[in-house]
Amino acid sequence: MTIFLRTFAAELLKLRRTLAFWLVFLAPGLILLLEFLMFHERVDFFAKKQQPLWDILHRNSFSLWGVLMLPLYVTLQTALLAGLEHTEDRWRSLLAMPVPRWAIYWSKLIIPCLMVVVSSLILTAGALLNGIVLRWLEPRLLFPDPVPWQLFLHDAWLTIAASLLVVTIHHFLSLRLRSFAAASGVGICATVISFMLVNSEKYGRLWPWCLPARLLVTKPGITEDVLVYSVVGSVLVTLAGTWEFSRREIR
Repeated sequence: MTIFLRTFAAELLKLRRTLAFWLVFLAPGLILLLEFLMFHERVDFFAKKQQPLWDILHRNSFSLWGVLMLPLYVTLQTALLAGLEHTEDRWRSLLAMPVPRWAIYWSKLIIPCLMVVVSSLILTAGALLNGIVLRWLEPRLLFPDPVPWQLFLHDAWLTIAASLLVVTIHHFLSLRLRSFAAASGVGICATVISFMLVNSEKYGRLWPWCLPARLLVTKPGITEDVLVYSVVGSVLVTLAGTWEFSRREIR
């Protein structure tokens, strides 16, 4: 465990002054800015809504995050993190160190997982702050008390859990593919495909990149199916990836 913690700490140090670090804040920040501008520029439209605007803000924020931004965010982050080793050909020196390969693989996996957690929580806090600020700027907008922070936080954790399978898949691919373009291209193509499959009962529930978006479906049992598939799938992919990485020949 001590070796693993030291390896993980070394990976964290590599993130300083990198684009991957700043994307943790920029990705959710972009969605929050778009949501704020949409409500602020269409005050008359939203003021006519009889339902609490918290519901609309909640659904819009998590729709944009789960359907579009999160899969692309995971794709870019894992490719950038692996690129730190690929671009400077550090694998030989890294794997020559007296550190078990599983510790390297897992420490590099936990970082994108933590990035998803932090960005999702930033999105949640920012969305709630958006509602409070909009209510103060435009009293006509119906953002009633109490602030539904439990609903937002609950769905944030569900989205995080639903993204685990995608994170583990892209982590494996980013370490396996030396080309940044190839690793990111796979994620972009998979995200485009998810747009076509997200409403398909037959294929959407099997396509990992659709899982965060499927949490928005209100049919009974959907949430449980998504979470079981994501968590079990991520464990299997992680074990397979660890096994492959431990036996890989670095040239």
